[in-house]
Amino acid sequence: MFKSNTLRKYFFIEYSKYILNITLIFLSLGIILNLFEEINFFKNQDVGLWLPLSLCFLKVPNMIYKLFPFIFLISSIGLFLKLIRSEEIISIKIAGISNFKIILFPALISLFFGIIIVTGVNSITSKLTYKYLDIKNDYTTENDYLAALTENGIWIKDKINNKTSIIRADGLSGKLLKNVSIYQFDENGKHNLRIESLEADINDYRWKLIDSHIYYTDNNKSIKYEEYYFLSNLEINGIKGLFANLDSISFWELNKLKKNYKYLGYSTREIDSEFQRSLAFPIFLMSMTLLAGVVVMNIKYRGNFTAYIALSIFLSVLIYYLNDFSRALGETEQISLMLSVWTPVSLILIFTSIGMIYVNEKQ
Repeated sequence: MFKSNTLRKYFFIEYSKYILNITLIFLSLGIILNLFEEINFFKNQDVGLWLPLSLCFLKVPNMIYKLFPFIFLISSIGLFLKLIRSEEIISIKIAGISNFKIILFPALISLFFGIIIVTGVNSITSKLTYKYLDIKNDYTTENDYLAALTENGIWIKDKINNKTSIIRADGLSGKLLKNVSIYQFDENGKHNLRIESLEADINDYRWKLIDSHIYYTDNNKSIKYEEYYFLSNLEINGIKGLFANLDSISFWELNKLKKNYKYLGYSTREIDSEFQRSLAFPIFLMSMTLLAGVVVMNIKYRGNFTAYIALSIFLSVLIYYLNDFSRALGETEQISLMLSVWTPVSLILIFTSIGMIYVNEKQ
């Protein structure tokens, strides 16, 4: 496509430098800001500074992953501005390279990096997030950290009146948990009873257990109840909310998780949405680079440097909210998931394609 390997290498190295530098800036800011949040979380606990700092290093990479579209936009703006302000673009054009190709090559680099980020970096950030949530589990009773879906069923950790309960169920059907086992521990962490139930009606915080057996570990006695009421911090909506966080699941694990959700009777809509967004992610990064190129390359012809930078930032914020709005429509089933994921990307590509044609005509 390009006449010189040197030129291709130049674009790759310079663009990579911008991406790395901007990423490090965002990473540093994220660690600093989150450190205050984590210190505040542990203010009533004697844990020192190392634990909050460690948690920042575990949490912030996932935040950076979500910010990559903006990182790539800013990096692209920096690259194209460097070409224009240093007048390197004149030398490139003398070599016979069109505006179209000048914009396209960094966009293809973004596509390449996007694929690496989804298939590789995402696996790392998800593991770090999982570790973050696992550590937080030891210091909080907030629901977000206390549930898991596995091949062996649904696992939930609940705590009420200083008594901790580990709950396992085969699956969720409507407002009923199927084949429920509840392991209860006293305030000293001693296992004192086990409840086995055919099903549990979890419509409210007072679960109705059907056909239950209670086994007491102290005296090995067991009692059977046709109906037994179990107090919990969770009801149906709370339990569904436990599994909404997919940040600790890598791209490669989504399909396995989807199978577990189906087997357990849980909706797979959010997983499908996350999978489609992962597929669209590299193209989204490419489209942000195309957007930056179309806007910045017009500076030479229209002159107002500050206005175009402001416009580019405005468009990025607009795209962010458009993407979120479209996602919300998809997850609430007002539009199809495919439409909710690919519409924002398609609109950007259409806009930038028209812009690239215009810029190329202004050689």
